[in-house]
Amino acid sequence: MKTTFRIRQPYADIFLRCADEFVCSSPVRPERFIRKMKENTGMAGSIFGLADPDGLERKNPVIAALGDSVTAGHFESLMSPEVTEKMKDVFTALRHGASSEQIAAMIREKGGLPPVEIYDARESYIEKFRAMLIDKFELTSVSVINAGIAGDTLPSMMARADRDVIRYDPDLILVNGSLNWDNRTLGDEHHYKALLKELVQRFKQETTADIVLLTPNGDLPNTMFAAPGQEVPQPTTEKRVEMIRELAWEEQVCLADVRAVWDKARERGCPWEELLANKINHPSAEGHEVYAKVLMKLFE
Repeated sequence: MKTTFRIRQPYADIFLRCADEFVCSSPVRPERFIRKMKENTGMAGSIFGLADPDGLERKNPVIAALGDSVTAGHFESLMSPEVTEKMKDVFTALRHGASSEQIAAMIREKGGLPPVEIYDARESYIEKFRAMLIDKFELTSVSVINAGIAGDTLPSMMARADRDVIRYDPDLILVNGSLNWDNRTLGDEHHYKALLKELVQRFKQETTADIVLLTPNGDLPNTMFAAPGQEVPQPTTEKRVEMIRELAWEEQVCLADVRAVWDKARERGCPWEELLANKINHPSAEGHEVYAKVLMKLFE
């Protein structure tokens, strides 16, 4: 299903202008990936004596994007009153800390999970980024592994890193996994940083890829699972944003500081409520374009 949510004017123009004006603060650039994009022509390298050391034809560049619903391409909510009523007890169980096995059993009893969000991978930032790369490097194709899963957390991403990223031998790895962090169950921002560092070091050891850490888009309090009258906690995302920025410098990996553009847009009068398709943490199609523009700043 295609997303129909679009940012109203003048907010859309201000937001995209902030992305165009953004100055990249990354400690390093993806030099190996850039070199491969420039050198790979998509032609049989063996004709010119350019086969890989293993004797196979050179592999076209591969990007692997590890993330959550934003990477996967989720947009506005489809939570109609009928769906909300059907899922009321499931939301209650989630609020009270039910296990994933218990939630899965409840959903099976209801005949499956109804559509609750629009999923439109065509508008995701990873596809927009790929299109921009093709415009810049016109002589090679580039493949994308979209390893974004809605609702996923960093510990789960680490558990599936081999299956979803490493085994593809990527040339560029994007990591965007900070929105679904719960301090009560997963720990504080320092624990988040320690886990992210572990993931980065594993990618360094087990791949030859350039690594890009992305700071997330802006987010607002999540009211989806809140009971009537219940106080909704404020996001703690900003603390993890600082951890991501610090770690990029400490590990000397690329930084795509998307959050800096969102902060600048809000300073210029764009309320985040206007920029989020689900009014919580899913950017609009324009927001995904901002992601792609910030990533392309690494190639200037």
